[in-house]
Amino acid sequence: MKPISFTFRRCPYAIRARLAIKASGMNVEMHEVSLQNKPQVLLDCSPKGAIPVFV
Repeated sequence: MKPISFTFRRCPYAIRARLAIKASGMNVEMHEVSLQNKPQVLLDCSPKGAIPVFV
């Protein structure tokens, strides 16, 4: 199973996480999230809905 990353395009922490993933060469499935309409899967993993989240 491939790791999943919930990310937001303009979040500085998410940008750093994406750069680290790219530098590591890991194969990660990215899910772009709208902060106004967070998916339930994200909230199940992180009740605060903070970005980035890795599953």
